[in-house]
Amino acid sequence: MSVKVMIECNLAKGKIGDLDAFLSANVPIVRCFFGGRVISSFDEHSAVMMFDEDWHSISHHQKYMQFINNMASYSSLNRLCRLPQ
Repeated sequence: MSVKVMIECNLAKGKIGDLDAFLSANVPIVRCFFGGRVISSFDEHSAVMMFDEDWHSISHHQKYMQFINNMASYSSLNRLCRLPQ
């Protein structure tokens, strides 16, 4: 059973440079992760980042989440985002 994951985050003010560095370091690793397809897009006008993911199974997604949590990339992304208004 395939799994669809969509994540939308609002970039904190003044963090565009940090986002560029984060994406340059992490997107190539994520795109090579087995069992999934991840597309990221950023709307500079609204400062909204969107991740659109398709995974072959729940297990593939769980392994991916464990991997990025171990790399601390998930918490790094959280520090770039702000809470919704």
